[in-house]
Amino acid sequence: MTRSHWPHTLRDLPIEILESKLYTPTIRPGVVPRPELLARLRAAREVPTVAVVAPAGYGKTTLLALWAEADDRPFAWLSLDPHDNDPIVLLTHLAVALDRVSRLPDETFDALRSTGVSVPGTVVPRLGSAVARLPRPLVLVVDDVHHLEDGPSLDALVTLVGHVRGTTQIALTGRRMPVPLAGQRAQGRAIEIGVESLAFTEDGARRLLRAAGADLPDEEVVALARRTEGWAAGLYLAALSRSDTRPDPGTARAGGDEQLVADYLQGELLSRLSPRDLSFLTRTAVLERLSGPLCDTVLGASDSTAELEHLQRHNLFLVPLDGHGRWYRYHSLFRNLLRARLDRLGHDHIRELLHRAAGWCETDGQLETALRYAQEAEDVDRVARISIGLAHPMYAAGRSATLMTWFEWLDHRGAVERHPAIAALAAYVCALTGRPAAADRWEDVAERWAGQLPTPAGADFLAMWLTSARAIMCRRGIEQMRRDVDGGADSFPGAASVADTEYSMRIFLSGVAHLLLGDAETAEARFIDSTELTNEAQDPLFSVIVAYRAQLALGREDWIAAERHVQRALSVARRGHTESHITSVLVFALAAHVALHRGDSTLARTHLGEAQRLRPLLSHAIPWYAVETLLEMAEVSIGLGDTNGARQFVRDAEAVLRRRPDLGSLGQRTDEMRGRLATLQDAGAGTVTLTSAELRVLPLLLTHLTLASIADRLFLSRHTVKSQVWSMYRKLGVHTRADAVARARELGLLKA
Repeated sequence: MTRSHWPHTLRDLPIEILESKLYTPTIRPGVVPRPELLARLRAAREVPTVAVVAPAGYGKTTLLALWAEADDRPFAWLSLDPHDNDPIVLLTHLAVALDRVSRLPDETFDALRSTGVSVPGTVVPRLGSAVARLPRPLVLVVDDVHHLEDGPSLDALVTLVGHVRGTTQIALTGRRMPVPLAGQRAQGRAIEIGVESLAFTEDGARRLLRAAGADLPDEEVVALARRTEGWAAGLYLAALSRSDTRPDPGTARAGGDEQLVADYLQGELLSRLSPRDLSFLTRTAVLERLSGPLCDTVLGASDSTAELEHLQRHNLFLVPLDGHGRWYRYHSLFRNLLRARLDRLGHDHIRELLHRAAGWCETDGQLETALRYAQEAEDVDRVARISIGLAHPMYAAGRSATLMTWFEWLDHRGAVERHPAIAALAAYVCALTGRPAAADRWEDVAERWAGQLPTPAGADFLAMWLTSARAIMCRRGIEQMRRDVDGGADSFPGAASVADTEYSMRIFLSGVAHLLLGDAETAEARFIDSTELTNEAQDPLFSVIVAYRAQLALGREDWIAAERHVQRALSVARRGHTESHITSVLVFALAAHVALHRGDSTLARTHLGEAQRLRPLLSHAIPWYAVETLLEMAEVSIGLGDTNGARQFVRDAEAVLRRRPDLGSLGQRTDEMRGRLATLQDAGAGTVTLTSAELRVLPLLLTHLTLASIADRLFLSRHTVKSQVWSMYRKLGVHTRADAVARARELGLLKA
């Protein structure tokens, strides 16, 4: 797979950093074979899941590297870090790791590229299905799983593990095992290799010490094996110390305790280093990954590449991350010790090193890495600048949750006062992702600081985003929405001095405002203009603009034009992988309406199901769009004979109107629809209409989460979630969780 096919999550990532996560560790000279453990792994070839769990330094990764070298199957390897707690990042890394060994179907990457895609509802099932259908045996290694916290990424991995079937085997390694495997072990579908298996016996300790250059008398070997309890790292440290001198064997008391390890490293390793080496190691411990050019910048040096090669040749605590000698990392235990030493140099010194690292990474295009260093350095202004610049690609990659954590971090440090565009952007993102309360709060913050920026350029940038946020949220009514987007220089005085990326959006919103104020002619002209100004291939806005043009055609009863526009909008949404974006809800509803007019009730139900799947995104955060779409869905439901479903959609529209009553003609249209429904009886057409609350719970039924855990994820009571699930079962006509998922997929409420 070429980089052009990868999702946004990876497309701009320097290839060396990606390689470091997908690089299978090599077997270094002197590594002691583990024939008993390898025989156990070979015997478990048909077991879907292997777990290797032990504290740091027990040789977990080395064991799997030996396994990969000895096995005839290809190994796909992924090393995790804390940043994989973003589920889109984790699943993209997993998909690329697998694809490099056995090509995955295009639809797997389509799901990862889809804007606003549901992770449990779409991405995990697609990737799981691809794993289950791999054409040849392979092993997927997921190293350092202890970095995953309780949350969506862990949910995704647990669900993916459950998809492993046939010839595929997944190996999980970590200091702890967050993936629950008790049920799989009971079924014979998982084996675990722990500390007792990894610990070296006296014979194994003797081989390890000899391989590391310490050929000790038997009594010392026995003493060390007992003191270290067979811990590989402790034995290796002992070998290092005995390569030149032989202190009392009792000093090698590692035993898995990190403080003892630190004491031992300090006394037996660091004390022997030259001042130059020690200074280099200590100051570069601020870095997650090291390269020569990066270290040169951080240290103000010019020979870091040679120094890294020197250190890598002389100890095992510098771990190569690629096969080219460009990127390394420190072993975690060693880095912890170095960071403790660095802390004693003072926070100002550390911040300066981090500032330099952030600057180098930003210049090199590693923007997220730069942002993380800037956060650690408390460089608030740099974090603000980078997060604002990354806002659109992060949202487009389905990573709005991570983006919002950056904005919250900045807000907690008072940065919004200096960078209020953050608040406008946050309001915009929350509105698009169906978080109305958060959108309102952020817009209030943006309004509070509007006009108070110290520089005109900052004020211009805020004006652009705040104008769009005000208009899309329509908190002050349709007439004010029209004035906001039609005000020209008065509403956006800095348009000429900044990159006006929101111009086509404002033209579209002007068309919406004119349409709802009864001026269809001006509305159509605005929609035509915004169609020409919007990039069909890159902007999700394009499909919704065309959908509004289809709606105007329906108002004229021009069904030929309406169908042409609907088909174009559908095509753009499919090609752009935006089927899970809020802009596609109206497209699907209108496609259902057109299909119903053609007499194709089956297709109409399919499109209505697709619209229903996205209904939780409809809220008073974008009130005009929510009510418009809900009324369209009600119209289709009436045509399908499902007046109860139509009533549910109208009730949802009325709830929005209670929060945002001034929506022009939409209020009257809602009243008219309610009046029509009062004269109709339900025809029992078999259409299933779930509430928005039920639709939020539905994708989580795909995961391993219990109902109690689902309640915790959604910040709801357990009783509420239980009631919603039983209501779903009743509406879907099922009695089990698996049947509910299958039926929801048939109806299009979950993506297959």
